[in-house]
Amino acid sequence: MEKRVKIVSRIEDVAPEQWNALAVNASPMLEFEYLHALEKSGSVSTQSGYTPVHLALQYDSRIVALAPLYQRDRAWVEFGDGGLLEFLSEITGLPFGSGLVGSLPYTPVPGYDFLAAPGLDARAIFAELLEKIDEIAMERGLSTSRFHFVAPESALHSLLGEHGYLRLSTPHLVWFNRGYRSFDDFLLSFKSTRRTKIKHEWRSIRDSGIELSMVPGTSAPPSFYRDLYLLYRRTWIKHMGPGIRPFLNESFFSLLGENFGNRCGFSVAQRSGNRVGMALFYDKDQKLYGRYWGSFQEVPFLHFATCYYYPVSFAIEKGIGMVDPGFGGEHKTLRGFEESHAYHYVKFYDDNQRRIAYAVLDQMRGRQPSK
Repeated sequence: MEKRVKIVSRIEDVAPEQWNALAVNASPMLEFEYLHALEKSGSVSTQSGYTPVHLALQYDSRIVALAPLYQRDRAWVEFGDGGLLEFLSEITGLPFGSGLVGSLPYTPVPGYDFLAAPGLDARAIFAELLEKIDEIAMERGLSTSRFHFVAPESALHSLLGEHGYLRLSTPHLVWFNRGYRSFDDFLLSFKSTRRTKIKHEWRSIRDSGIELSMVPGTSAPPSFYRDLYLLYRRTWIKHMGPGIRPFLNESFFSLLGENFGNRCGFSVAQRSGNRVGMALFYDKDQKLYGRYWGSFQEVPFLHFATCYYYPVSFAIEKGIGMVDPGFGGEHKTLRGFEESHAYHYVKFYDDNQRRIAYAVLDQMRGRQPSK
């Protein structure tokens, strides 16, 4: 049997059925259609700072494992390292951001993993891929390799430490279904003052004539995906200003509708038949992942209702075990989302850069510099 690792510069060079056969147990954002939408739309490209360098491990002509990867010449907006590499590059002038990156681009959700065929020794296969990553990084003169938001159950967690990676963590908030029978049952987990506050916010939405529903992506008309892009763009300009180009474009959202609707669901707020707000949720394996909230009207508590209260109520009704509402937001802890941790890993190939990085980290953590 011939064994080799092939570099795939375009995801479309792997057949969708081959890719997805390895992603059966992976997060929805690691399925072919999602990553293809990023690449085909140009949201992920060399121009945007993400050059695809996917690794495919082949036994003869059969692909048995995949490592979705991108070559980066910058570290901005990778979320996971808290801006550490960007900061190090600024203060030293050294190219800490140049590297191979395993992540779900622009999607700060714990779900990244290598993909392997069922029945094989995933740990041994992943080790082979990590060795290939080292080889490529050294050949290309890259400063780092890094992985962001690694899936909680991934075998990568133990392997990366063994292969010389530094582990970083960031807080991440998730709602877990603790066997709740109804939304009111869920509210009993709060203290009375907080429970009263949530009921007031939820009642305020209903009293304003707003109704919420979850519309499957396969049933949603194309206008839903167009509106989602407009809302995403509006939210982007509000927080980032008009001078910075949004990461995602209209083509990406259109491709979601064309090819990824089976994983999409829209939490939609309507009043008198008109949409006033919506959020997208990716759905797989009894887990919901929230993305791209936006509203056409300013309504008090509409964000909480559309992104938190209604999806949680929907999850309880459908027996869904987890709702990941997306990155950040301290207000989520007040609404039943539990703090967990997302883990990220960085490996430094240059000894000098490694010493600098570890010294800075030690100072940030209030310790004496490592020797």
